[in-house]
Amino acid sequence: MHRPVPTLSGVLASLVITLAGGCATRTAPSLASSMPAPDAADFETQLSEYVEVQEALAADQFDEARAQLEEFARITDSATQVLALRALQAADIDALRADFKPLSESLVAQDLPQGFARAYCPMYDNGSSWVQRDGPVRNPYYGAAMLSCGVVDAAAGAHMDHTPQHGGTVFMAPDGFHHIEGVYPEPGVFRLYATDNYRAGVDVTSWAGRAVTEEEYDEKTDEFVEVAAVDLRPSPDGAYLEARVPGSGETTEVTAKVIFEEGFPAERFDFVFASVSSVAADASKTPAGVSSGGGAPDAVTLTARIQPDVPDNANDIAAEIASRDRQIQEMIGRGAFTEIFIPALQAKELALALQQRAADLPVAANNQIRIAVRHLVRAAYLLDWYGDLGNKNDVDDAYSVFRASVGEIATVYDMPAVP
Repeated sequence: MHRPVPTLSGVLASLVITLAGGCATRTAPSLASSMPAPDAADFETQLSEYVEVQEALAADQFDEARAQLEEFARITDSATQVLALRALQAADIDALRADFKPLSESLVAQDLPQGFARAYCPMYDNGSSWVQRDGPVRNPYYGAAMLSCGVVDAAAGAHMDHTPQHGGTVFMAPDGFHHIEGVYPEPGVFRLYATDNYRAGVDVTSWAGRAVTEEEYDEKTDEFVEVAAVDLRPSPDGAYLEARVPGSGETTEVTAKVIFEEGFPAERFDFVFASVSSVAADASKTPAGVSSGGGAPDAVTLTARIQPDVPDNANDIAAEIASRDRQIQEMIGRGAFTEIFIPALQAKELALALQQRAADLPVAANNQIRIAVRHLVRAAYLLDWYGDLGNKNDVDDAYSVFRASVGEIATVYDMPAVP
């Protein structure tokens, strides 16, 4: 299931996101003078009106978003009204999305009533939060371009509970709500369980899909073609999907292509099983610093794990970045996609520190580092995101950019070439 490593320029082009343009530019009338002092509604009513704005932006509807925002401004408190009025001056949907961020962050910080959830997108403007109705992610900053980019009930840098419940590997579904656990309970048997955002079991009776065990890469179409696949069928009680796959004592690779709802495309999840799954091994699958979900937090917090020790010397920082690169290579090789986020985000922090120390370099080398760091930071976020989703093709593409960036840094600091 391998394909040629794409060029850096090609991968960068494929990862560029073109945001929805919305409506034609126009000048919004000033409402500050005509808007009465608000007689603030209760917070739940305010949130309900705010969510109408969020959902309109997620649907790429500029006029509807602006109309709902005007109504929100009329019922919110004075401090929040200032942020809403500022957003109402936006001339197009891109500008409205930019002004929607500070408004959203003022609401995310408050206690939310039942039925509402915090959501976080690591991609937009170095990370952005919003409030939405509880359920799958509906990203207001990207709309249709990346509607499901983000996680629900998360703060910046937080990771959801990926603790296996059946001894398998857990990925976050692209909708940001469902958790997918692939399990290999015995040779020749693949099962797929699903839980919701609160890790409660989901009935998968209406789901469908395939367990793909062999693919070939087609250079003409730049796509994988299924060679061997078996239908995933629901268990009688709807607790899981199951397929009989070729099994032996060796490593087993299964790509689950799952259809959550009729009429929607299949979502891809790549699983690598070095051995038969064991519930007893669950504790070892939880990365250090991530709470197991049932007891006290681990001694080392996740924040502490992500923050690396930054050396004073630039060459030493570059060496630390190369070390994280090797860790990511090893994790990708064994299919440990959900563990990638720690070395990837550590590399991001190290790269930003390196950029601060690049001022003494010649102009050309300084520019080379700045460009490499910019690409590495974006690739690190993508590795974090795609690793949680469990799509190896996307992980490979993001890693190609990451690896090329590390190579550029190695060139400047006279380090050995990236293997």
